[in-house]
Amino acid sequence: MKRLLFAVFFFAVSVMTFAQGSIIKPVYDIAELEINDGDEVLTVFNMPEEGQNHYYLCLGTLGFGDDFVQLNIDPVSQLFIPLGGTLEEAVAKMEELKAVAKQESGTVVETVGTLAIGNPSMGEEETVYVTARRPLLRRLIEFSVKRNGYLRATHISKGELGSLISTVKIYRKLHPKEK
Repeated sequence: MKRLLFAVFFFAVSVMTFAQGSIIKPVYDIAELEINDGDEVLTVFNMPEEGQNHYYLCLGTLGFGDDFVQLNIDPVSQLFIPLGGTLEEAVAKMEELKAVAKQESGTVVETVGTLAIGNPSMGEEETVYVTARRPLLRRLIEFSVKRNGYLRATHISKGELGSLISTVKIYRKLHPKEK
């Protein structure tokens, strides 16, 4: 009798799991770059939905704080920037973000992004402020989100973003049929 109940229970559970829609969507990495000795990972990926490609730039975790002090106490929320529906649009958007680093320090450009856990579909779109910073002979790009009087931010260098762009361009040449 126990075996029969056990078999019926697992059959019911397996039927219910197939009936449910998947919350986790497939993600295909295109480019990945480890920075700060592997502490942070920048990623460009494709998350197709209903036969249409959606490319994103994942900038990793953000710190909490203000303009001067940032504490990294949230290890799970990541910032995602939508890049478009084709690889051409993705490269163009990343080139646009990289161009911010060439501008005068303190120049701010607004874009749309998602601060979420897991993948971009788990959060809501909000304004992301992209700011040019130039500390001691470096060109940094600050990505920040303002919430409830505090700032959540991360910084990447112009060179790191350039490396990602180069990798995506190579991927695009290797996969010409992928739009």
